[in-house]
Amino acid sequence: MVIPNKFLISKIWWSQFPFHLRLITKIRFFASFGAGGVIYLTSLIFNNIGFSATEIGLGFTISAIIGTLTRFLTGNYLNKTTKIHIPLVISSLISIAASFFLILAKDIYFYIIGQALIGSAAGIYWPTAEFVVPYFCNPIDTRKAYALVRSSEALGIFLGVFIGGFMNNFLYLKSIFINDIFCMLTIIFLILRNKISIKNTLENYQKKALDLTKSYQERWNKNSILIIISIVLITTSLALIQVTLPLDLVKGGVYREVINEKLISLIISFQLILLLILQWPIGSWISKKGKLFGLKFSLINFSIASILLFISSFLNIRAFYFVFVAIILISLGTSSFLPASTDIVFSIAPTNKKGYALALLSQCFAMGYFFGPFISGRVLDSFGYASIIWVCISFLCLSMFTLIFKKIF
Repeated sequence: MVIPNKFLISKIWWSQFPFHLRLITKIRFFASFGAGGVIYLTSLIFNNIGFSATEIGLGFTISAIIGTLTRFLTGNYLNKTTKIHIPLVISSLISIAASFFLILAKDIYFYIIGQALIGSAAGIYWPTAEFVVPYFCNPIDTRKAYALVRSSEALGIFLGVFIGGFMNNFLYLKSIFINDIFCMLTIIFLILRNKISIKNTLENYQKKALDLTKSYQERWNKNSILIIISIVLITTSLALIQVTLPLDLVKGGVYREVINEKLISLIISFQLILLLILQWPIGSWISKKGKLFGLKFSLINFSIASILLFISSFLNIRAFYFVFVAIILISLGTSSFLPASTDIVFSIAPTNKKGYALALLSQCFAMGYFFGPFISGRVLDSFGYASIIWVCISFLCLSMFTLIFKKIF
């Protein structure tokens, strides 16, 4: 009797959300399920193949650069049309091509092509996926809607890493790219089956949603630059957690011993499980606070987590406990940042530049990959550990937290 009741409760809870918000939630789940393993495990896969940390970081940097152009082209497109199914399908097709190149990659050239295609696909997908949420969520609060889609992404990323890591270890080293291909095909199916209703719903709700977000606004908020800088800093931190932290752990610290790849996969899985558990309650919690609360909460968590990673490099047996606590704080910071950042950017953007604004937000994530992984890769190749990177991130996050608190409040 207990299991059916729980199932019924879950079904009722899920039914409270509008149909098209549920649809975009499913699409974002499959996108994250496919991309999760690619984001977190690509660096370890090509490290095993024999690529240097600099080469691996260069691939992510090129991906970010290519994604810059596609983001702003997509933002311009979104400001002028309601056919948002087109960029979602195109991004899925490009992602499929990227996975094929990475499956075939045995040298730097195919790897770079694959990463460039990933950047292009991400540049098209992310602004579009973020853009539609406020228009599909009525009458649900936008921050709760973003918490919902981010929760589905947390689940997708966790499954992508967990299942992808299992397949990589026991079936085929590059199984994550095969999984990505199947997920993209599922997204294409969902979009094409509902493309007419997606277009009609966007047209019907667009004007009303703009009215609710101060449609008279013609200029950027006076604090926009400060907010954007904070977002770039946090997204850079996220990029380092995804790309550099696994390499830092597998290479060892100043005194910290090398951590084997299976344990690193467990650490990453633990972080993703925490994010999955925390995303909805934290997202709902910050939706009841001020607009910038989630951003400030994220900055302080990343600052403390980074200093703990720095300290862990100088320890041996106890280093694991510091990494463990840092992962908890990273999960807290990420779960508050993801829904809050999108809601803030959408709110402060002028009415006729909502598409550009979300392209800019997506670009902030790309900018995190511009220099972060490449510079940290050079640091790892030169020193063998990344402790200086973590202390710099901690200082910058704490400084930005202080600046936001003083300037805005």
